[in-house]
Amino acid sequence: MEIEKEVKKITLGHEIGAGAACLKCKDKCEGFELHFWRKICRNCKCGVEDHDVQLQTEENKKVGKLFEDTKYTGLIAKLKRDGIPSYRGNQVTICIPSATVSTATPVPASSFIPGSSQISAPSAEPAYSPPAASVHSPASPAAVSTAAPGTGRTAASGPGHSAFPSAVTLTKGPVAATTVFPSPTPVPAKTDVVKSVTYEWAPPGINQSLALRYMELLPPEQRPISGTAGADYRKKQMAKQLPDHDQDPERCHELSPGEVKQMQQYVRKYKDEALGVGDIALPEEMGQQDGMAGEKGPQGLGAGGKPGAGATGTPGNKSDAVATMGKVGTPGAAGMSPAGPVGNYSCHHCQLPMKKGEPAVYAERAGYDKLWHPACFVCCNCTELLVDMIYFWKKGQLYCGRHYGDSEKPRCAGCDELIFSNEYTQAEGHNWHLKHFCCFDCDCVLAGETYVMEDEKPVCKPCYMKNHAVCCVACQNPIEPEAQRVSYGEHHWHAEPQCFQCSCCSKCLMGQRFMAMQGMLLCSVECKKKITAS
Repeated sequence: MEIEKEVKKITLGHEIGAGAACLKCKDKCEGFELHFWRKICRNCKCGVEDHDVQLQTEENKKVGKLFEDTKYTGLIAKLKRDGIPSYRGNQVTICIPSATVSTATPVPASSFIPGSSQISAPSAEPAYSPPAASVHSPASPAAVSTAAPGTGRTAASGPGHSAFPSAVTLTKGPVAATTVFPSPTPVPAKTDVVKSVTYEWAPPGINQSLALRYMELLPPEQRPISGTAGADYRKKQMAKQLPDHDQDPERCHELSPGEVKQMQQYVRKYKDEALGVGDIALPEEMGQQDGMAGEKGPQGLGAGGKPGAGATGTPGNKSDAVATMGKVGTPGAAGMSPAGPVGNYSCHHCQLPMKKGEPAVYAERAGYDKLWHPACFVCCNCTELLVDMIYFWKKGQLYCGRHYGDSEKPRCAGCDELIFSNEYTQAEGHNWHLKHFCCFDCDCVLAGETYVMEDEKPVCKPCYMKNHAVCCVACQNPIEPEAQRVSYGEHHWHAEPQCFQCSCCSKCLMGQRFMAMQGMLLCSVECKKKITAS
């Protein structure tokens, strides 16, 4: 019964994202099918992050487990049903007033009378109208304009004259009348137009204006705005930088009890000594708090920079927070310090000075004397932006989770897991579990076997001959991996007299000068002329 439960758990785990389309291979991939231990798709060999798989819930559980039993429990919540820790993230919707949009029709200031209609005289040739036409003026319905026959004058009849000149002009001969065209009443400009932007994640524990300014300082392609390339970038980095098999033995393949214990010790160590979450502060505030380092973080961030202790709202609340943004957060705007260098503070990464009014990132484990520009808070190994500002601090350097693990333990190039066993294989510049040094195509063990490295992946000889070997132009047979060959452009030959020879006179060309023409080898101009003439 227990075995059946374990098998069922594995099956359900491999059903996640099954059949999802590959975003890289498109139609070449039949759909996502997770390899049993390689962490890739069996069909196209791409990772799960390269497929259209919705992993928000799984990712939240992964990061929730990462923060469990740490000082960052304010960023996670226990699910009601099974008590699994889940990362709450900090999705934020920010409303930014757009530039005022007006639908008013331009009217000269001298002629515009608020609340009234205007008469516009057309510039085109007036249309013909029968004599004695009468037109009502919009400004005074009782005013009627008539004309005496044969005259060019206009007479006004009725109880009073119109407030505007008569709209009808009569001339000798055929009478021409101008039609009255009331201009549209000007509409006041709209002042309540706003643009709503939803970020998949935003720094917790700070006010919305500072969070928005932080986002503006990131490269546009890395801003996690919903539905954009920045959101996709965050999703991929979440999977790459924080592998769940680096912290959870249940996500690993066939660990022995001793390896499980070693892994648990490793996880406890980095939670106690390296794991941290960056915080945001203004450089000038850091200067004010310099004497309080170690006791309290920057004002408003809570003791020790502990997330969740900010004074603005409840950071990490999954429900969207909505804030109305004005000009606050723009350098030089009211309430902000003018942009300019701050004391002796410079970015720990690029060494350029920090500016007043622009948010900086600090890492508690690094000390409050070190600051980073938002775009400079990156892993020292892969130089990628640290996803959700989750970092690992070691020997004066920031690491993402993956490369911190690589600095502590060897990583298997086959299954992508850290190796906790004392015995493993080193080949082709990589480390491998003994059982995972296998053919990348068929998974057969390569110990003591001939293999070929294809795109930095080991492939057995039969799979190489079937899937990767090039064919000889002369004999049309695949060229063995150990055989010598001659290549010219996209054409290949066995380096043997019977294959690498003149296509006209069959002269062996090994070590000789030759010319190539449409895949044919020729030893001389004379042979070329013969081939061309035939």
